[in-house]
Amino acid sequence: MPQNNPKISVIMPSLNVGNYIEQCIKSVLDQTLTDFEIICIDAGSTDGTVEILQKYAKEDSRIQIINTDKKSYGYQVNLGISKARGDYIAIVETDDYIDPKMFETLYNLNENNTVDIIKGNFYHQYDYQDNTFTLNIDQAKDRLENNSSFTLDDEPLFIEGHPSIWSGIYRRKFLEENNIKLLEEPAGGWVDNPFFYETAMLARKIRYIPDAFYYYRESNPNSSSNTFSSFTLPMNRVLDIFDVFNKHDYKNKDVEKLFYNRLFRYIEIILENNNMDIKNLDMPTRRSINKVLKQVDENKVKKLKPNFQKLYYKYSSPLFIIE
Repeated sequence: MPQNNPKISVIMPSLNVGNYIEQCIKSVLDQTLTDFEIICIDAGSTDGTVEILQKYAKEDSRIQIINTDKKSYGYQVNLGISKARGDYIAIVETDDYIDPKMFETLYNLNENNTVDIIKGNFYHQYDYQDNTFTLNIDQAKDRLENNSSFTLDDEPLFIEGHPSIWSGIYRRKFLEENNIKLLEEPAGGWVDNPFFYETAMLARKIRYIPDAFYYYRESNPNSSSNTFSSFTLPMNRVLDIFDVFNKHDYKNKDVEKLFYNRLFRYIEIILENNNMDIKNLDMPTRRSINKVLKQVDENKVKKLKPNFQKLYYKYSSPLFIIE
């Protein structure tokens, strides 16, 4: 039976990932650090995912399976964290997989359980029909060079790039004491974004290493990161990040600039998914973009690159949302 307080609780939310779940759970079970528990939260899979999980749970007492009919990534992760007993929380998305040394390497940086976030790098994996794949190491934090613990104020570049909340581990008591939870939106809902910012803002100690341990599968067509339930989704999450800034009265001009870069990049993504033609944007999407831009500080926009400034002045106008 697992120890009362394992070193790591691994949260694994799943929904119809039958093509990937075996590789995922085997990669967790193959970790060189063995003192962990696995909490699988399945949201009603119908493709054999649960049966595969049950097979492994019969063989390994560290695995428990929780079934829910609520199809919400945020709800699933929160439910898993509420059941967790580990010193640290890991989130492994069940269409991905991890390096055998991930948990041992990250956990060994915990400085007597005082580091709130310990994060490594990750690979973007692209699969092809002939069963081959390519890996590209993420380069967003290449300029972040710090071999000791730091805060976000010390190293604003920590907030750069993909939220990649699954490429690190989080001190459980840090999450509990600050009541940090994921938004419980339907499906995936990009809820990693506000969680990413809130944990980074509140952490008193962060460790980051450039070694990549996590294999992030970009080519799963059912992944929430590859699908839009609505083009308002990125803008809703940007508004949630504004709420995080306001809730904690967090001010740091370098972090704010990086956030603005993310905000305008998300607007670009919406346009790219609509052939760069605003005529293809429905009215809810236009209103969501306009609502975000009303919260933007024009003086800060003037310090961004020209194409972002152009987006601001073009879409912050009330004329943008007139039929």
